[in-house]
Amino acid sequence: MTQEHSLSILVFTRDLDRYSLMMLRELQHMGQKVHVVVEPASTAHSKDWSREIDVVAKVPLKGRFDKSAARRYSDLVAQFSADVCLCYTSRALSVALTAKRQFKFKTPIVGTRGAIGGVSAFYVQDWFTYLSPRLDAVVCMSQAIADKLRHEARRFYPSHPGRFETIYPGYSQLLQIHPQPDRRNRSLTDTACLLCIANDRPIKGLALLLDAVAKHLRSINWRLDLVGECGPSIRTVVAQSPLLSQHVHVHGYRSDVPEFLKSAHIYIQPTLKPGEGIGNSMAEAMSFGLPVITSNVGGGTELVSHQETGLHFSAESSVALATAIDQLIENPALCDDMGQLGAAKLLQRFSLRQEAQNFLSLFNALRLSHP
Repeated sequence: MTQEHSLSILVFTRDLDRYSLMMLRELQHMGQKVHVVVEPASTAHSKDWSREIDVVAKVPLKGRFDKSAARRYSDLVAQFSADVCLCYTSRALSVALTAKRQFKFKTPIVGTRGAIGGVSAFYVQDWFTYLSPRLDAVVCMSQAIADKLRHEARRFYPSHPGRFETIYPGYSQLLQIHPQPDRRNRSLTDTACLLCIANDRPIKGLALLLDAVAKHLRSINWRLDLVGECGPSIRTVVAQSPLLSQHVHVHGYRSDVPEFLKSAHIYIQPTLKPGEGIGNSMAEAMSFGLPVITSNVGGGTELVSHQETGLHFSAESSVALATAIDQLIENPALCDDMGQLGAAKLLQRFSLRQEAQNFLSLFNALRLSHP
């Protein structure tokens, strides 16, 4: 698609994760002008994003309706003749909407949403920010999130004009960060290494996973690594069970996650309810050639194809989860086949160039509707 001219894209955020940074760089490679505005570093160990991308300003945010920050945002919109404002954090999004309301600029504002569990469960102000009719569009990283937000928006605002666009992350870039995955060639006598990377929140389903392997798993030659922040309830369940204490290792936060992905055979993401998007950890597992077991709700089903790149199980059923785990433990060749197909799917369907092009198409459509 040929663009009439390069767009000026003004990004408001606090931090950039690996995926947003890659997408912004791809937009630059496509000839777009990307200017990033961040909050000042909060600690001495905070990331200096100016080494990675063009940081044009550091604006402190004292709250969601910070008038001083809103004025600064408005000035930056004018300074860079912004065609669109892209907001990666909810607080930046709130301030950008405040700036647009107070200073009457016409530049469209786009929010992003990778998951909605935290928004709906804990932060009411966030929830209504993303549902605001004054927001021009929300880019959702899965169709599950887009559907949920659209439903809620129309429930609160029957004539809601906003756009909820599904743009999948460019996970294909992961396959350029590390070598192409090899088949594990596990034998039935080898210990099957199960892996789950998740912070301990109810929607993540860690308690369900422990129940599945403790009560319903037929296989006996396995180990499970839990990586992520785990609360005392999970640790207590493991410690008090002779079976789990032998097979399950609770690691907490780790900075060496790729090492776990290299040594694992099966990845498990036991999401309980709709509201979770496509978990980055699932995509990372696929990029390492792992089959993925996930529940049949949420965005995971958009990433993992049942019986092709992994297995879906009935959400909240520990029996169904254990059955899926047994199926893969007992068939090492199937694990390798699914893992290889999963890595190929990242290249085919989750292209970084396609993600950037979809963002650019949305930005151009909004620019044309805001002459």
